[in-house]
Amino acid sequence: MNETDIIDLLEDYCRGKAIEITDGYNINFTRREKEFSVTISSTEIALIIEQLTKLNIHEETALFDDYNYEVIVREESTSSIRRFRDDEINVENNEAEISYNLSPASDVYLIWLLNEIRTKLSPRDFRFGFYSSPRIDRLFQETDNVSVFEYIRLTSFRLLTLKLKTIKKTSSFQFSKLTHSFLFHIGYNLDIALVPQKLLEELARSGRITRMRRSRIEELDPPRRTYTDNLVQHYLLAVSTDNPVIEYLSYYHILEHFFEAVFNDDLINSIKLKITDPSFSYKRTKDITSLVKTIKKSLQIRSETITFSESEALKLCLYKFVDIADLKIKLNEYDDTLIEYYKSNKVHFSSGIEVNLEDEDIDKLLKSLTKRIYSTRNSLVHSKDGDSSNYTPFKDDRTLVKEVPLMRFISEMVILKESNIL
Repeated sequence: MNETDIIDLLEDYCRGKAIEITDGYNINFTRREKEFSVTISSTEIALIIEQLTKLNIHEETALFDDYNYEVIVREESTSSIRRFRDDEINVENNEAEISYNLSPASDVYLIWLLNEIRTKLSPRDFRFGFYSSPRIDRLFQETDNVSVFEYIRLTSFRLLTLKLKTIKKTSSFQFSKLTHSFLFHIGYNLDIALVPQKLLEELARSGRITRMRRSRIEELDPPRRTYTDNLVQHYLLAVSTDNPVIEYLSYYHILEHFFEAVFNDDLINSIKLKITDPSFSYKRTKDITSLVKTIKKSLQIRSETITFSESEALKLCLYKFVDIADLKIKLNEYDDTLIEYYKSNKVHFSSGIEVNLEDEDIDKLLKSLTKRIYSTRNSLVHSKDGDSSNYTPFKDDRTLVKEVPLMRFISEMVILKESNIL
């Protein structure tokens, strides 16, 4: 990466124009009809270029060399840790000669991350976003030369990284173990959950959704429908988290809400069809026996409790609520590679089968979709010793994150179909 590349990245981020000055650049941009300017010095640029030549990438989101390691972490705790962004956490292990620092991302990490996003994703999908806040307003009012990195850190408030430094040469594998050790220590002592974010794609999800829909408050219309409270609560839980497991299961619970109702309706309709068929007679034992078999086939008795097939209920829900044509439009708008991905790839940790959403045989398509969703749900919920179809936290997130958009758009169809016009 050279100086021109770095300036291009910063222009894209600020959505502005860089002007060369004596010892660096001013980047001028307009937000909400106000003009702003941030700076970067030639010395800073040269230092970043030098550092980048010495750093390697580990597990997609970590930068490291023999003595330093920096990785983005995701907040998963219910308690706020925003104070960390003002008051850094610094912990020293003098015996092992290791230091830990939890704070906003470093300058070199920010530049590297912006470049990775532009190269592997889409800048449109990754929205730090400009937002109005007293801190930002005060920054520009009190400082003549606002650093572009200070501005990025204020407007990308979720970019928290853990930085490790050692005196002895350390491998990326050992750095990763030290990272998890420190994060467990934080969780154990402070009841705060921080998780290494290993996938760039997870950072892009919010940007893709807001790109598809209204993202500005002033464009928001009042609601014209009412929705089922329980479904909304599950949906908001899914939207509120960055954890793909919680997201997936929360969207699944929206479908699950209707399992008993759709199954009972289907069974009742089957019975009605049988008893109203002109060939049926309640006087013939054979006909009654056939009716009983139909009911017994649908229902199961376990521990003296009558249950039904959850996978069958899921399939019936998909038949009732999902518009495949609309689903394909939404998936394409979100990520135009997903439809081909579902067609060509299983869910490796759950053995969820491939789904061809272009298949004209709707019955076959929905059966495949049911199997993919249900097997993935089971893998997330159950963890039996020796079972090869188990989800491993963090390790399998790369695969699971691909399944989340599918579940989100299906669950939204359910909520909208069950809504009432005001």
